[in-house]
Amino acid sequence: MKIVSVTRILDDRGRFVFPEEARKTLDLKDDLFLSIDNAKQIIHVSKNGHGVKRTLDESGRLSLPSDYLQQLNWKSGSEIGLYIEGVKGILQEKAPSCVICGSNQTLLKVKKTLVCNDCIQTGNEAMVNKWADMLENLLKEYKGYCDDAVSFKDTEDVHKSRTKGRRLRTLIHFIGVGKDHPLYERLKKAHDALGKVREEDVFIESFEKEAETNSYGDVYREFTKEAGKKRDQHRKKLKKKLPDIIDEKFMSQFHSFLKNELKNYILPLDISSELQKQEKDFDKRVNNYHQVIAEEGKFTEEGIDALHEVRKKAKKLRYIYSYLDKLYSEDYKSNSKPYKKIQKKFGDIIDLRDWLDEMDSLEVGSKEEDVQSVRNELQQRQKKFLEQITL
Repeated sequence: MKIVSVTRILDDRGRFVFPEEARKTLDLKDDLFLSIDNAKQIIHVSKNGHGVKRTLDESGRLSLPSDYLQQLNWKSGSEIGLYIEGVKGILQEKAPSCVICGSNQTLLKVKKTLVCNDCIQTGNEAMVNKWADMLENLLKEYKGYCDDAVSFKDTEDVHKSRTKGRRLRTLIHFIGVGKDHPLYERLKKAHDALGKVREEDVFIESFEKEAETNSYGDVYREFTKEAGKKRDQHRKKLKKKLPDIIDEKFMSQFHSFLKNELKNYILPLDISSELQKQEKDFDKRVNNYHQVIAEEGKFTEEGIDALHEVRKKAKKLRYIYSYLDKLYSEDYKSNSKPYKKIQKKFGDIIDLRDWLDEMDSLEVGSKEEDVQSVRNELQQRQKKFLEQITL
């Protein structure tokens, strides 16, 4: 809706000059109607309606009723503001202006506040730049961890690579980047490649700890040894694949995206609406979990898979709220806390599921009954965690 806000000085005959833009906005040609609101100290102006009828002269001048001038204490030389929104016009002593810079040119209504186009443009550029800086820093961290990951000096490099990549993927998808976008596809491809090594890292580190204190330490060590061989194979593949996925071409594409495409996603972004969609998807996964456990049971593979879907969404929401908190003045951080708890609480259950699956894929020389005892032990631990789940 077009808004016009101008200030004019009453001449010695109590006339107000309507600028051409205002006449076009109100579709004024000859006659118009005036009505006074003493409580608000304003005069309403309309093309059709009730009140005092007046005619604009050939210069667009409007002669205000003398009794109106007396009631409002407007005199020759008084600065009178004209404010038009849609088909409604208002005359008042002070014309509405931009809440930021005070200009009354090219105003736009933002919720209940008027802001001029120049300030909106400046604000838009600032917000796009904040997003660009945040994504750029995250990208640099991601690239650094990916480069270090293929040296395999520290297993945390693989873990951090996946985490930073997941955050990048989550954020660009949140602002509207489709899963078929080249950047999203590359990030997902790298995530999957890193995942196989990361799964073995977690398995080995966890079973090494178990071997130190568990009565079946020898069995845990056997599985650790076999998992190490499997990890070596995945590492060879990752060392070959990852540098070709997260390469200079990828970095160039991402920088081009930040420079040329990002604004097309950020400027029309409705944060509240997008968050509602994300929350709705989370609730849908929770409802699906309840339906699955009602039909299949809490301790079944289907139940754990449904729980995993809830955890994945909780993780994404935690990322989104955490980064929005850094970008905007509104408090988003508190909204991330419940999802962080869910992510952490369900993590042990998913890890145990993955360990049991991994044990099935490995052949060890330990006695079958000892292996089964270890499986039973892990299954009991998983069952205990599942019994504590409330959603």
